Amino acid sequence: MANYNLSTATGVFKTKYVRMSRDMFNSENVVLAKIKRNDVFVGDQAIISVPTTFGGGRGSGVLPRANATNYAKMLITSKRTYALVEVDNEAIKASQTDEGAFVRLSKEPVKRGVQGWQGNASRILFNDATSNGGIGNGRLGRFTATPANISAGVYDIVILSSGDGAFKLANWEPKDYVNVVPSSGAYAGYGTGTEFEITNVTASSNTIRLTHTNGPLFDLALLSGPSDNEVYMQNSKGNDPTGLRGALLATSGSLYNVNIGYRWQAPSQIAAASAGITTDLLNKQVLDIKYSFGETPDMFVTSFVQYRKLLNQLEDQKRYMIVESRNAGPRGKFSFQALEFMADTGPIPVIAERFVENDTLYTLNSAFIEMHARPEGGWIEDPTANGSIFRQSPTSDTWQARYAVYFEFGIIPSAHGIITGLSTT
Repeated sequence: MANYNLSTATGVFKTKYVRMSRDMFNSENVVLAKIKRNDVFVGDQAIISVPTTFGGGRGSGVLPRANATNYAKMLITSKRTYALVEVDNEAIKASQTDEGAFVRLSKEPVKRGVQGWQGNASRILFNDATSNGGIGNGRLGRFTATPANISAGVYDIVILSSGDGAFKLANWEPKDYVNVVPSSGAYAGYGTGTEFEITNVTASSNTIRLTHTNGPLFDLALLSGPSDNEVYMQNSKGNDPTGLRGALLATSGSLYNVNIGYRWQAPSQIAAASAGITTDLLNKQVLDIKYSFGETPDMFVTSFVQYRKLLNQLEDQKRYMIVESRNAGPRGKFSFQALEFMADTGPIPVIAERFVENDTLYTLNSAFIEMHARPEGGWIEDPTANGSIFRQSPTSDTWQARYAVYFEFGIIPSAHGIITGLSTT
């Protein structure tokens, strides 16, 4: 005999909606809050004069012979970075009241657009834009094994676990569009006009599922020969601003049009060769930088793996300190808590950053990293629509908003250090 229950009487019941869930992703940008920011970068390029020697004219006994100081010219060229959101017009109308939606669709995508841009800026800051002749510029990761062809236009790729272009979980965000471009092999250079969507991430095996969405189909299953295959954020190959990893690992070539060499490269580049992180290593790097550059670093930035190891090592003496952001936002400056490491030169905060490789630690001086940005970066207002940031598409019933910041990171390599190859087990 049938009775009234939730299934048979489904038409009687209302659906009760509660608040929207908390975000299921991490969008913190602690390091970006600490570095300097210059929002008055105008002109086609900026040149920063960097003195690299004292000059001559020193001696005893008799009047010495004078000589001039060497000045390097650091060339800053802005790069274009964007976040784009698109909202269906009917969806905006349907979400105009609390009864119709969790949030207003005229506001929610704007918030997500800013978070998306901030996350990409963090990725860029810790990226390796100068490696292998620029192959790392805009890159998310690298694979060499033949992709698994799951179905038409759907592939599973396995990102390398170590070395150049190794797997970094924070780089892989479902719904992002990417390009796959082989850097060697029979298809080298192919694929820049084809877009794939990241549809799944399996962190335990470094496996990324890609689904073809736009442009001519590039059959990734053809990448069966010996080849290096790079995955780039959409349209970003060669277009990212300079990142810390590339700047601080460089031993040759040039950086900002200045030749890498004495006093224009990181004074402490430690290859740990799978050794564990130790207080001796940290003290060595701090003192190397202090000896060479004359100023003490003011932060360590490392992966969550190394941060956990430090917590365990310093269990009986760990302390936490409050670190304040350098720049004020619309609600003033904000502070965050960091692990305190007592170096020979005094306390230095240790910050865990998701965009740092598991085996890496940076020793940074935030006063010598600067974001040079064009004025009025952010949401682009439409002057024909009373300053609204939304523009109606001429071809579809949608509205678009564009978040644009044109900038370059100015990194003085001599002020910082990097440790790579730390044990991750």
